[in-house]
Amino acid sequence: MMKIGFSSLACPGWDLETIVANASEMGFDGVELQGLQDELELPLVPELTSQPERVRQIFQRSSVELVCLGIPATLSSHRGQVVARQKAVVTSVIELAAKLGCPYVRLDVGKVQRWDNRRAAQSRIAEALISLVPVACHFGVTLLVENGGDFPGSQELWFLIDAVGHPAVQCCWNQCQAMTIGERPTKSIPCLGSKIGLVHLCDAEFDEHGTLLEYKPLGEGNVEVARQIELLKGIVYDRYLVFESPETRPESLPAPEDVLGKAAKTLRERIDEQQSILSAYKGDKRAPPMASRVTVPGTH
Repeated sequence: MMKIGFSSLACPGWDLETIVANASEMGFDGVELQGLQDELELPLVPELTSQPERVRQIFQRSSVELVCLGIPATLSSHRGQVVARQKAVVTSVIELAAKLGCPYVRLDVGKVQRWDNRRAAQSRIAEALISLVPVACHFGVTLLVENGGDFPGSQELWFLIDAVGHPAVQCCWNQCQAMTIGERPTKSIPCLGSKIGLVHLCDAEFDEHGTLLEYKPLGEGNVEVARQIELLKGIVYDRYLVFESPETRPESLPAPEDVLGKAAKTLRERIDEQQSILSAYKGDKRAPPMASRVTVPGTH
């Protein structure tokens, strides 16, 4: 059974105890920290670094899980010194996650810089991730790479995770990012399959060119949230659906209490909805043709 959580970006004014208390009251199973109040660099939050046992206790008392630590780090730079600094940041957050009992650390896939090309950038990202695998394994933490930037689609993310080829590196899938290139969940989710370690959910309205017009409460945009959950059921996904909000909270979204309450209700209803297990290709016009008849040996 899938679990539900939300990102701390959805409630930037709340402190840790308020986040956990509201998560429990609203019926969420877990929380992803992508910053705390005004600080996005988690290793710089004294509450997390100086008192990890207290943080563990806050979550344990409420039966809410700390699902993931998100960091604004990327590994796509063609400058070795920049990549080394970013890897140091990732390493510090992996160590923090281990102290807090958090299973996942998430980073963004990044952008292609000027005078660079996509394949070279992908190769460097994969090399950097491979070098971080021993660190992740040592601390018992899984690295998640989220699509976005110049790599919003599922195919490039699949190749990146496959190039690393280790279960300590998986993907965080965000369909809202894929919508910027017109990619629907009927392509994305079957493509990535078991490589998905976490799903980020948000909703927005897009025009026919893939331009994001405005963010919407969950279920009110055209990111096909219900369809995503149906397809995730079809691949027997049983991990977290994490509602997230943009870093700069748009005026189109209601107050955190309202938007999170609606998100919890929407997600629970969709998860609990009884349905047949779907093929990941059902309803996809690009689905491969199925065999129309059985060939009996000795016949033509």
